[in-house]
Amino acid sequence: MLTLDDARPDDRPGPVSVPTSVPTARPTDIGVRFFEITLYVCIASSFFSFIQPAPYEGIAAILGFACLLARIPIDVKIMPMVILLTIAEIGGLLSLFPVIGDADAEKFMFISVYLAITGVIFGAIMAVNTQRHYDIVSNAYVLAGVIAAILGMVGYFKLVPGSDIFMMNARAVSTFRDPNITGSFYVPPLLFLAAIFFTDRVKPLHLISFLIIAIGLLLAFSRAAWGQFVITTLLLWVLLFITRPDARARSRMVLVMVVMLGILVVLGVILFSIEDVRKMILERATLLQAYDTGTEGSRFNIQQRSIEQILENPNGMGPWIFAKQFGLVSHNSYLGMFLNHGWIGGTAYVVLTLTTLIVGLRSMFARTPWQVPMTAVFAAYVGICFESAIVDTDHWRNYYLLVAMVWGMFAATVNYQRDETRLAEA
Repeated sequence: MLTLDDARPDDRPGPVSVPTSVPTARPTDIGVRFFEITLYVCIASSFFSFIQPAPYEGIAAILGFACLLARIPIDVKIMPMVILLTIAEIGGLLSLFPVIGDADAEKFMFISVYLAITGVIFGAIMAVNTQRHYDIVSNAYVLAGVIAAILGMVGYFKLVPGSDIFMMNARAVSTFRDPNITGSFYVPPLLFLAAIFFTDRVKPLHLISFLIIAIGLLLAFSRAAWGQFVITTLLLWVLLFITRPDARARSRMVLVMVVMLGILVVLGVILFSIEDVRKMILERATLLQAYDTGTEGSRFNIQQRSIEQILENPNGMGPWIFAKQFGLVSHNSYLGMFLNHGWIGGTAYVVLTLTTLIVGLRSMFARTPWQVPMTAVFAAYVGICFESAIVDTDHWRNYYLLVAMVWGMFAATVNYQRDETRLAEA
């Protein structure tokens, strides 16, 4: 299994210049070591959602304290993200005032603010020691994905008594509360691993981890997550293909993609031979289900009502009030933010999405030591932006993690380019 030691940078031959703006952590510093362990445990625990608040929430608070011990600064270049998150939450608080006293609305708003704070923490973390911190986060996320997928398989195939707690509506929900959340949770670690396959040596442990998480993704039977994985993997491959330095690297990527597709096809055929899996795949493979297009309470019908309520309520309906009134959430994060956080919060959320895509795209084409990880993170963020149009993702931990990683790595990229220019001019 992947451990914190696996997150240490590889000892590859050849010197690598490290600009002064990307400081190297000192292994002997107790504060830094405590911070790194806390970061790893925090991300590794993100799969566990049986209880609320989950362990992740408590460990994230400890992580904020660990950042102070490790002297992690807040880079000024992530301030646009911080400001937009702050504006969004201010919009939510303004929307909350008319319904103050509603316990569900207050809880919803508290969670929103807390998740926004975790985004600031992760953004600051990724802006310094970027490659090392990415290694810690990605390895921990892969471990979390593997554990979640294994538990999902235990539940789906009823391998132990009581394992049905990992099931929901004949789908492997693992430790999450919704199969769509489960499926989307698996996509980033799959992309982190795929980026390694496309650009570096394939290690058996990485391949085994990829296959386990891929099975977990399939058994979640989430159409949105399936589509997210296909789109983002293709996007990752195309972006890496474009940015590869030579024809040999591109040829290798073609070969790896062919082999990966072959492995996934074989895996799919094996799972498809299982009757229960086959029936569920055929059922879920339909692009539109009855609950998407029905006349009353369907996904599209609810989204239409969401738009109507947004136009009638500039300050929003109040956090979670739409869901309580109509019995369903909007199934669209962009609409949901306008409903729950008002026009102020909804606009800030849309602006945050667009600016994150812009800075991510800019950073991805920059030649840095973390260009490949940046590409993987950017592809994962693009995927969750698409999924946000059909699922409510604004309370997902991995959404705030990915937003923060994009901004933190953007800040590190700007610093790296600035210092490289100074070194060249010296």
